[in-house]
Amino acid sequence: MFAVLFYLSVLFLLAGACLARPVRHAASVQACASGQQPMPNLNALLLRSNPSVFATGRLIKGLYYSEVPKGPNAMAAFHMACDRLLEQKPFLVMDFRSSQFFLDGDRDGCIDASGTLSLPQIDPADFLLAVDGAEEICNEDLIGQRHLNDLASVP
Repeated sequence: MFAVLFYLSVLFLLAGACLARPVRHAASVQACASGQQPMPNLNALLLRSNPSVFATGRLIKGLYYSEVPKGPNAMAAFHMACDRLLEQKPFLVMDFRSSQFFLDGDRDGCIDASGTLSLPQIDPADFLLAVDGAEEICNEDLIGQRHLNDLASVP
């Protein structure tokens, strides 16, 4: 009887170890206008960087994603941030695997422009002129009018 209980406990331990994988969220479907495509799905990847924003003022926060826990970065998403508040939707996504970038200038979740870079690196500041309201994100009047859905408080 003891041997059976022992083998069952070892079996449950092994099953738990085999089933333990990083959690990935199901993709959400974004409704885009005719001819537009949704921004790349980052939910299928693993977030490798800390989404917390500690700085005050306006800044760009890059979040890096990987396909496997210890693998290379597959994509980077760049978000606008203001005084420790991070916008939920990125304005720019870079796919390091294909050297493609995807710009969402109005941050509605749909691609407004895309292209391929000759080098597998990107400077998000080069895209700020194409982002609606980027220079006004920390304007006190606008912050009071913004919807809480657009900003996520990060500890």
